[in-house]
Amino acid sequence: MDSKNNLPFAIMFSAVVIGASLIYLSTRMTGGGLTDEDLQAQILKGIDSYVQDQQKTAQAAQAEANKPKFVEGDFSDDDAFSGNEDAKVTIVEFSDFQCPYCGKYSTSTYTEVKKNYVDTGKVKYVFRDLPLSFHPGAYPAALSAECVRDQKGDKAYFEMHDKIFADQSILSSTDPKGALRKLAIDVGVNEKDYDACVTSDKFKAEIDKDTADAASIGINGTPGFIVGGQIISGALPYAAFESAIESALKK
Repeated sequence: MDSKNNLPFAIMFSAVVIGASLIYLSTRMTGGGLTDEDLQAQILKGIDSYVQDQQKTAQAAQAEANKPKFVEGDFSDDDAFSGNEDAKVTIVEFSDFQCPYCGKYSTSTYTEVKKNYVDTGKVKYVFRDLPLSFHPGAYPAALSAECVRDQKGDKAYFEMHDKIFADQSILSSTDPKGALRKLAIDVGVNEKDYDACVTSDKFKAEIDKDTADAASIGINGTPGFIVGGQIISGALPYAAFESAIESALKK
């Protein structure tokens, strides 16, 4: 059971114990004088006050968490991008090719962002790697895509990107590296050069840098985004990205 479900009960129980204990000690020290009804009323009043204070604290914390978070600096690095290089707004996505939420975003929200903002020249879209340790196929996929880019450039990289996200199941198959190799060949790589790139782990430092840069700004899960300086966490609906992009375009 999710521990969050026990929070209201824990608060109530703590309030009862604290309230009853304080009132009991008070009556013992002053010689009593409270009826059972008075004692019950005092306990209920203490509980109500305690719960209200806890609710106010939780609401304040939630309000703070909901505030947009921004980061200074250029996090596009030298990674693959699509769109206008000189666009007013840059989106940097930190992603994991095996992450189901990343897959959902890529096949839904991303297509809308690309159509309305990237293809129209308003946004430069950068893709950076954040392969999570519990997704064994994520790093091989990131390396494979980088090896495709090494030969064929950014356009081919995003073609490979789309192919992987269109069928993430290959990353949990019995031979993910073989499946990735087939996709890379479909994109048009030279097989010998591609094999050498993968075998030598040529882009390990590049992928590690992407991961480190994400962590430096508090992005530890996927997908994570910087949209015109604003940090967005998770595969949120298109409207959230539209709002952030439009806000950045107006600056």
